[in-house]
Amino acid sequence: MNESMKELIAIGASVGAHCQPCLEHHIQAAIELGIKPDEIRQAIEIGHKVEKGAMAAMKKISEKVLADLDYAAPPKNVTELRIYDPAMCCSSGVCGPSVDPVLAQFAGSLKFVAAQPGVSVERYNLGQQPQAFVENAEVKSMLAGGGEKRLPFIFINDQLWLQGRYPSRDELLQALKIKTEPVLFPVASSPENSQCCGDGGCC
Repeated sequence: MNESMKELIAIGASVGAHCQPCLEHHIQAAIELGIKPDEIRQAIEIGHKVEKGAMAAMKKISEKVLADLDYAAPPKNVTELRIYDPAMCCSSGVCGPSVDPVLAQFAGSLKFVAAQPGVSVERYNLGQQPQAFVENAEVKSMLAGGGEKRLPFIFINDQLWLQGRYPSRDELLQALKIKTEPVLFPVASSPENSQCCGDGGCC
């Protein structure tokens, strides 16, 4: 590639890069090499075409990035559910020698609720996270004078919703205005005594 071709390419690249000092330098170098004005004009036009194509491509990319940001952003209206549990080793209800069915069911309900858009779930254990109880003035006040017996305290959007017991699944969904739970794995019905492979035996 000769020097004239290099300068013409550099002129087009300078236009595409929006570099005014670069463009002025390479145009002067092209003139000194004896490159005709028409050739310089063509290099500039090509640079503008490349610039236009790059701008269009960048516009599409930036629009996609903005759309992804909107999708990833948390919902503007978030329902906050906060549970203040009594002191216990585990809030799942399945630790220790026996299973607490009420706690186990509540833990399952919370897992489903936390997966819903627009719902934030926070849970605190008095035995493990006492600072959270102290930082909330209302909770701290309710605990005064033997209030631990009234735990759990369940708040929805900073309003005390329930205390002294855990809600059923239906109560929780209704309070949070979650109408229905989708069926994740629907199973198609099949006639009685049907074989899995249709040949009288199992696959």
